[in-house]
Amino acid sequence: MLIRKLEHYNVRTTRYDETIRFYVDVLGMTATSVPGMNQEKPSWIVDGSGVAAVHLIVVDPADPEGSLARVMAFRGGYKGEGPPPLKGSGAIDHIAFQCEDYDTLAGRLRAAGLDFHENAVPQAGLRQIFVEDPNGVTLELNFR
Repeated sequence: MLIRKLEHYNVRTTRYDETIRFYVDVLGMTATSVPGMNQEKPSWIVDGSGVAAVHLIVVDPADPEGSLARVMAFRGGYKGEGPPPLKGSGAIDHIAFQCEDYDTLAGRLRAAGLDFHENAVPQAGLRQIFVEDPNGVTLELNFR
C-alpha cells in the first residue's frame, strides 16, 4: 500500500486569530510552530495524539496574492486560474497523505504523464511530492 493514511489538511486564511481561537479554545486542540521553521505565528494545529491535523497558510489580507505566492513557492507555485479562494471549501489549500515507497509512487506519476513538484524538508526527515488530482485538488504526498 503506497498511501498509508490521511495526514492533514491545509487551510488558507486571512482570519488567523479567529481560526486559532476556534481550534484551540472551542475544539481543545493545540497550536504549535512547524519544526525547523522560523515563524511569527504558529501554523500547525495539533490533535490529542500530538499529530498536526490542520495546517494554516496565514494570508496577509492587505496583500493576499503576494503572501500566497511566497508561501506556495515551495511546492512549485499556484497552478490555478486567478487568485486562490479564501472562503468556504475553496479555502482548503491541499490534502496530505502519509505515504511509503517514494520511488515507486514517483515512477507511477511519471508513467501517468503527470506533472508534479518534489520537495525535501531535511529538518523533519521528510520528502514530499505535490501533485494535482483530476479535479485540480492539490495532494501533498509525505514520505518519512
